Amino acid sequence: MIFLYGADQINAILHEIITSDANINHVILADKTGLTLAYSSRFAFDEFETEALGAIASAVYLASEQQGQNVGLAELDIIISEFSDGLILVASCGSTVLCLITDTGVQLGLVRRTMKMAAEKIRNILDVEAKPAIPAETPTLTPTPASEPVATEEKKVQDEFISDLELALRELEQF
Repeated sequence: MIFLYGADQINAILHEIITSDANINHVILADKTGLTLAYSSRFAFDEFETEALGAIASAVYLASEQQGQNVGLAELDIIISEFSDGLILVASCGSTVLCLITDTGVQLGLVRRTMKMAAEKIRNILDVEAKPAIPAETPTLTPTPASEPVATEEKKVQDEFISDLELALRELEQF
């Protein structure tokens, strides 16, 4: 399902996660617009349902991240939603989110550690793919125009976040 240069590496990471604890049932990697990029499951799982879970995980992560920023908390690490029959954990991997769905018997500390390590590996794979090759004669530093105030840059970031969130919510409405 994933069409990236590091697809085999990412699929291997998802497999490592799902086999790290018998109570992890599903692992989903989605981008922050809600598009499911890859997944691994212990059970037959409807692809439509997987797409919906990826979109919801992404939207919930973005909303929680914004909420934390609004009250001055540092970077969001992991969201843990606790249900009577299991947990849903969501963590950022740079431009993507990693979502785990578990049973109640999961070893939370171990799963959190596994998730953080996997998120870092995925982030590194995707960062390498996203960086274009820079010719040797091209300067690596580009001066920032002094005329653009910091507030304008913050506004652009906030507008981009809102745009991504609206897109994810529109995709959710289709389900």
